Amino acid sequence: MPTPGLDRWTPISSGLPIGVALGAAIWLLSVSVTGQAEPWDARGTYYPAALLAAGLIGGLLVAGHWLEVAVGIFTGQAVVLLARVLADPATGDPWPLGIALLGLYSLLGLAGAAAGSRLRRKLDPKPR
Repeated sequence: MPTPGLDRWTPISSGLPIGVALGAAIWLLSVSVTGQAEPWDARGTYYPAALLAAGLIGGLLVAGHWLEVAVGIFTGQAVVLLARVLADPATGDPWPLGIALLGLYSLLGLAGAAAGSRLRRKLDPKPR
């Protein structure tokens, strides 16, 4: 018998891999969308908007795992950042600062995931 407080919309935790894919996509698409290798160097609101959108999408997809989505967004970004540092160590001197900035910026992904989860629950209140 399931515990009411622990029921999730998805029986298997899929929030983390979805978040990782969304977070990595922000960094991997940055060059083609903005011309900047690092999304926080882009002019305008690309990076904050991408983080909010990624969180919103993840929260809508797996409303019961929105916190995992937010952690995944951070993790996906960190993996791409560290992979770039390993590929070209000369450009990676301030990478610890970069990871700290990712943590702060990823709060936007957390806000987006919470909003997406709340929106999904309002639109479709019955768990599937």
